[in-house]
Amino acid sequence: MIENYTFNEYEKRFEPLEKECTYCGEAKMESMDDCCFVALYATNDRTNLIVYRSVKYSAITIGVPRCSSCKKIHISTQSKANWVSLGISASVLIFIIYLFFGFNPFSIVFGLFGIFIGAVLIAPKLTETYTNNNGIYTMKDGAETNQFVNDLVTAGWSFTKPSA
Repeated sequence: MIENYTFNEYEKRFEPLEKECTYCGEAKMESMDDCCFVALYATNDRTNLIVYRSVKYSAITIGVPRCSSCKKIHISTQSKANWVSLGISASVLIFIIYLFFGFNPFSIVFGLFGIFIGAVLIAPKLTETYTNNNGIYTMKDGAETNQFVNDLVTAGWSFTKPSA
């Protein structure tokens, strides 16, 4: 599967030679800037002592072919999900905090923390829902369907960065 990719030394990433969009399966990629680049990680060495922990890992970046239309959908759905989740969590938290605590400095700090947590928890699910409603894969789902990425994940690479 590596024959469908070329390594860009300047950008330090694998770029696809395939032009068919992985996300919709219909259009063609027009520019390398339209690609969705995903990072994969492999653990090389892990040290776990009582007082010291460390992990050494390798990272590679792989381009998944994406058309400009799917790129626009991904950007707009992510933005829309962020704003909607921020609005929902802010409204609910402000109402709850005012109802139980009144208006004081503690409630403001607690409210800001709640808005942050709500946005972090709600936005990814909304992004997934909005993207699926447009009839295309999410960025992660599309990357997982890419054969080269799938082969690397099967060989032990991961989407999550290793931590000590």
